[in-house]
Amino acid sequence: MPEDGRVPDERERLTAELARQSRLLARQLVRFYDAVADQLGLHVTDLICLATLRDRGRATIGELAAELGLTTGAVSRMVDRLQAGGFVRRARDPSDARRVLVELATTESTVGLFAPQFADLTESVADLSADQLRLLLAHLKAQTTISREAADRVRRAGRPHATRRTRS
Repeated sequence: MPEDGRVPDERERLTAELARQSRLLARQLVRFYDAVADQLGLHVTDLICLATLRDRGRATIGELAAELGLTTGAVSRMVDRLQAGGFVRRARDPSDARRVLVELATTESTVGLFAPQFADLTESVADLSADQLRLLLAHLKAQTTISREAADRVRRAGRPHATRRTRS
């Protein structure tokens, strides 16, 4: 109910429900990623890194750190673990031999675990028109930007990595 005590109209109710469903989706995606990571013997952050590389193709340690909201040291250690596990490899940037890029060694190990979710998603939107799909895509892109900016604001306003101990 709005703070002024009036009864919310349909648009306000739908907007509130959209926000609630977005939060629920985020929680369920975290649960799903945790389950997939567990099957691969990885930390969920490691899996998010692999998914980021799948979407981007390749990235530097610094780019991954910015994308994941981690320090470059933490990402470097993560890449070491993922490389030791055969998930990623380091490669020289063909346009600048001084730069090292991280890329997936193979997509086979992770794609199979994501395939059923992709099939279910494809089925769930099968009856939607191209215009409806464009609307959903625009909304998801906007939500992604909003979430990224909110995370950045929280990091800037508070302690960058509040759960990590500082060395004395």
